[in-house]
Amino acid sequence: MGVLTNTELMNIGDKLARWASMSVGDAAFDVSFNAGMEAANAAVISGSNSIAQYIMDTDSMDLTADCLPAARNLDESNPVPPTRFLFGIAGISAMISALNSHLSRYTSYTTLDAYLSYLNASAPTLRFHQSFHDHLKALSRANVFIGVDQVLATFTTTGAATGTFLKVSTVGTSYAGAQLMVKNQGAVTTGATLSVTGKKIDGTSATLTVTVAVGSDNAEQALSITTKLFVEVTGITISGGTNGNIYEIVAKSDRSILAA
Repeated sequence: MGVLTNTELMNIGDKLARWASMSVGDAAFDVSFNAGMEAANAAVISGSNSIAQYIMDTDSMDLTADCLPAARNLDESNPVPPTRFLFGIAGISAMISALNSHLSRYTSYTTLDAYLSYLNASAPTLRFHQSFHDHLKALSRANVFIGVDQVLATFTTTGAATGTFLKVSTVGTSYAGAQLMVKNQGAVTTGATLSVTGKKIDGTSATLTVTVAVGSDNAEQALSITTKLFVEVTGITISGGTNGNIYEIVAKSDRSILAA
């Protein structure tokens, strides 16, 4: 009896995050989503099937005069779900309040966020999916993991020790750091050693290395530092590379909630 286990808390959090993601059609849950507000915008708010296009095609002067400006504004500024609007649903709010009450009863922490901060104080131990934070209840940055793998940088080799570094993205400021992996883009030559400069969530940097052992397309390999702390890649160098080989440096999501 007593306080729920970390596994139980993780499973409940993942189920709530999955519900929220599916409710809004969030690509952070499933990149193949064909429903939700983003898909709805593409279907009828913008493009050839948009309301604006339909109004223009009617050739009605009065309808165009009255309604086209509003339709045009929708086209130019697509609707987005209000931040955490799903928390306004009474049953969902009650479920999260019940978690707070449970934690308050059995621990010295009165909120879910405070309890997660305790668990993650020294190292990432149990973090909630970004869809929970985005659509349900705000959590501290250190308690939120990115919902899908995110490419932070690429490196295209041009010779045995040369190549082109390209910064692609940075983990958002609402989300915690992640473990970095190298991912082949196309078949590559094994034996090349990458040296990656990664920036951590606390602003400090570290050098991570990896010697590519598997050359097949999309193969992933862990770098020398495996902690889930990195938010940005600021540089990459290589030794032993082959012209044309391409590598991605990927920030890894903690886990999938597809089957939560």
